[in-house]
Amino acid sequence: MPEIGGEVPGDKRGGDRRGGDRRRVERRAPPPPWRTPWAFAGYGAGVVLLLVIGLRGCGGGGDRQAGPSGPIAPAPAPLDTSHTPRQTGRQVEMAMSTGDYERLTLEGDRAKGRIVKAQLYCDEVDQAALENSDSIEAPIAAIADSVAHRVSAASCKWGAQDDPRREDFLLLVPHDLAPQFSSQPVTLDGYVRRRRLIANVEWIGKSRALALQTVGIFRGLSR
Repeated sequence: MPEIGGEVPGDKRGGDRRGGDRRRVERRAPPPPWRTPWAFAGYGAGVVLLLVIGLRGCGGGGDRQAGPSGPIAPAPAPLDTSHTPRQTGRQVEMAMSTGDYERLTLEGDRAKGRIVKAQLYCDEVDQAALENSDSIEAPIAAIADSVAHRVSAASCKWGAQDDPRREDFLLLVPHDLAPQFSSQPVTLDGYVRRRRLIANVEWIGKSRALALQTVGIFRGLSR
């Protein structure tokens, strides 16, 4: 039997280096500070920081102008201007009924130029001839064809369908507002197909240039 601490014949591993003291445990020296886990984490953070700084430096030139230093407000929502009535600076007056139509007619020149909200049932736009070029009202002259002496107009009924006192009305349609007029639905008004409009109308009254018909100018759809 071999002695404790001696070599066993045929064992090429050599003897137990601890000799007779088997309780002695080999201890490794602690790693240097630059090889600790915290050091490797610091190395990684430094590399990431260098990459970020490098990307920012390559992103823009030196001619960039400094922007405003205050807080940036969100952009306003886009406005829907397809059915927005023209801003005239005048208050819109309700005139949906035939009674309102009669009141405006009786007021004569005092009502001229008012913007009223009206319910109209209109035929398609056609060209109306201007009879007396010397007496054309200024708002009508502004939208008329000065060469042909004509203006775009639609024959309408003023008031609700079930009102037996509805009156005839000639609605003058400026060229830039014709798409709004044409966008309104066609409905059966009695036996006639007409467009129903809730419109802002500039009241003109009886026009000598249009054979004393009661007229007004379409100023856009009303909400």
